[in-house]
Amino acid sequence: KQWYQRRVAITAGGRKNISQLGEYTAWQGYKKLPYWKTDEAATINGTEGLFFAPNLDKTKSITTFVDDLFRANPLEFVKEDVTLTLPTYKYKIPKYVMMNATNNPLNDGFYAYGPDGLMNLTAAVMAPVFASKPSFLDAEPWLQDEITGLAPADETMDTNLWVEPVTGALVKAKKQLQANMMIMKLPLFPHLGDLRESPRFVPISNIVETGGMDEDLVNTFKAKVFKPKQQFIIVLWVLFGLCCLIAGVFGYLNCRHIRKNQKGSTLLIPNEGSKLGPGGKRDSYKGV
Repeated sequence: KQWYQRRVAITAGGRKNISQLGEYTAWQGYKKLPYWKTDEAATINGTEGLFFAPNLDKTKSITTFVDDLFRANPLEFVKEDVTLTLPTYKYKIPKYVMMNATNNPLNDGFYAYGPDGLMNLTAAVMAPVFASKPSFLDAEPWLQDEITGLAPADETMDTNLWVEPVTGALVKAKKQLQANMMIMKLPLFPHLGDLRESPRFVPISNIVETGGMDEDLVNTFKAKVFKPKQQFIIVLWVLFGLCCLIAGVFGYLNCRHIRKNQKGSTLLIPNEGSKLGPGGKRDSYKGV
C-alpha cells in the first residue's frame, strides 16, 4: 500500500482502490479522533478537498476532512455548472449535517444537542464554541433574530466546491464558516447577573477561504485532459462511420447478388389449359 505524508495528515495513494485516492487515514497522529462520542463520528476519512476519486456520481456525496471542524464533512451534489470554462459539478454542505441529534440521530456522536444549524466543537477546543454557516444559514430562525447587525442569510454564504467530474480535480472552492460562542448565566459567576439562563450563541468570527485553478492551470488541464479526450471521441466517430459505410456497401452488394440470382432462375408453372398426361403429369408449362 502506498502512502504519502502531507503536513500532519496521511493520505492513501489509491493504487489498489482508486475510490480511496487522497483519502485521509490519519490526522495529527490520530487514526481515530479522540473528541467524539461514537466510532462512526471519530472515523477519519475524506480528502483534503483538492481532488477526489475520478468519474464522480451525482447520486453520491463526496467527503472532505475539515481541520477547522475536527471532522469529516460530506457534501452533496447541487447541479452541473461551468466554472472557468470547465464543466463541473457543484457541491454544498447538506442541511442534515448541521441538524441536532433529535432530527439526525447520526449527529449524536458529535454531541449535537443544541439547535439545528450548529456544530458543537466544545469537546475539540475545550471551550463552548459552535460552528455554523454565516448568518446562521440553514439554522433555526431564532438564532439570527437574537443578533443585531447580521446580514440576511442567503445561499451565496454557503460552502461550495466545483469539481471536474471525470478527473475529480477541484476547479474552484469557497469555504465559509462562522464561529459562535455560547453565553449563558452560570452559578459560578453571580456577578454576571444580567445574562439569561438559557443559552445565546454570539458570532465571534467568520472564516472565508477561496481557491482554485488559475488561468494557466485551466489551459494546461484542457490540453492534457480534454484535448486527448476530444481526439479519442473523433476517432471513435470516424471508426463508427467507416463501419456504417462498410455495412452499407456489403448490404448493397448482397442485394444485387440476390436480384441477379432471381433474374437468372426460371420457375415452371402449368398452363391453365393443359391436360394431365400419363402418370398424372401436365403436358404444357410456362416459364416465369
